[in-house]
Amino acid sequence: MTTDRSARKRLVFGAIADDLTGGLELASMLIARGVPTTLSIGPGANAHLGAAHVFALKSRVAPVMDAVRSVLEALEILLANKAQQIFFKYCATFDSTPAGNIGPCAEAIMDRLGAHQALFVPALCETRRTVYQGHLFGGAQLLAESPKRFDPLTPMTDSNIVRVLQAQSERTVGLVDYAVVDQGPDAIRTYCEHQHECTSESLFVADTLYERHLATLAAAAVDAPFLTGNSSVAAHLPPLWLEQGLLEQASTIRLRGVDGPGAVLVGSVASQTLAQLEHFAAEHDVCVVDIARAYAGHDLVAEARRFAAASVAAGRSFAISTALPRESVDALQSIHGRLELAGRVEAILSDIAKSVVFDLGVRRLVVAGGETSGSVVRALGITELEVGPYREPGFSRAVAVHPFPIALLLKSGKLGGIDIFASALDDMRRPILQEPCLTRWPPKG
Repeated sequence: MTTDRSARKRLVFGAIADDLTGGLELASMLIARGVPTTLSIGPGANAHLGAAHVFALKSRVAPVMDAVRSVLEALEILLANKAQQIFFKYCATFDSTPAGNIGPCAEAIMDRLGAHQALFVPALCETRRTVYQGHLFGGAQLLAESPKRFDPLTPMTDSNIVRVLQAQSERTVGLVDYAVVDQGPDAIRTYCEHQHECTSESLFVADTLYERHLATLAAAAVDAPFLTGNSSVAAHLPPLWLEQGLLEQASTIRLRGVDGPGAVLVGSVASQTLAQLEHFAAEHDVCVVDIARAYAGHDLVAEARRFAAASVAAGRSFAISTALPRESVDALQSIHGRLELAGRVEAILSDIAKSVVFDLGVRRLVVAGGETSGSVVRALGITELEVGPYREPGFSRAVAVHPFPIALLLKSGKLGGIDIFASALDDMRRPILQEPCLTRWPPKG
């Protein structure tokens, strides 16, 4: 995104996201609100920081100490640039394990900042991911009764986020229930201070039922040194920054279009992604790679490259997927282990990505799956992205400028409309020029 940097007074907002798709979503929401926002991949420094900067890490399923280390490395850069507020971004389904990494990373940030309390706001009301009495819902389903209980890396089998966070954390976890949230920002701040003084509660999961609750929680935390949550609560901060004079003006949004061969790489096994892939297959070439064959010595990358080369030569967009039925995934995990299998899948898709981009000239690329997206982008040597504006859940365009322009859409497995693969590839050809969304949020719905 090209922005008017005269609008920048300081680093208003420094964010650390635990995966790439989440970081991209957060940056795209801030850009849609008119905030000059930069994004870098990994904890390394970025020479050009906007009014907001997002570090997109690969820490969600890393060993706890490795995750904490990378988070603190990014934090030091943000503090060196005098970030006014630090935000720790995680998934709306609170993807983690009893050992971490959300609690340990958040507490490490609090220790460094000297913050004595923090709000935890995972809700994404736009997709009906809400929190009620501390329990996370996906629509009418409790989290532990949803498909998230089958997640191959972070199976969520407890819907009580207070309990999940407490299992990961040293500090005491409390709940800000909807009755307090309904009373407004002052009531939230007063409640948290009282609970901290009387019960030593420091980490506060917030009930969030409606978009207005997200706006209220953002207002309650706008002056706090530290806030955590999904991107959706942060999207309500920019109008407050404008009111406070932290931003002088909202910036016009620009993103270049990119033409060239198009491809989709699928590493997610989420039911929504599988439905999207089936829809795409009705009119496009699709190759499903059987990871079990890799363990038998087959060169899956070479096979995928031959398939892709035929599609590119015919002028057709294509998809390559490692997604298998859940039963097959379970069987492979039982033999090879959860993390080893995930690593093998990511390595194969990363090698396929390098082949189709560097050898076959693919310049428009959709990647489905948070962990997969991070692996693919790193394999391509991309460290910074120009980010386009948020449109709807799962749809956040970006352009990598190194080693040459590559249009990207990196999406979580759970998000996006049924036709997102084809529509995104088509949309990438067109440049974006629009005014920021200041008066209504979310942009749709």
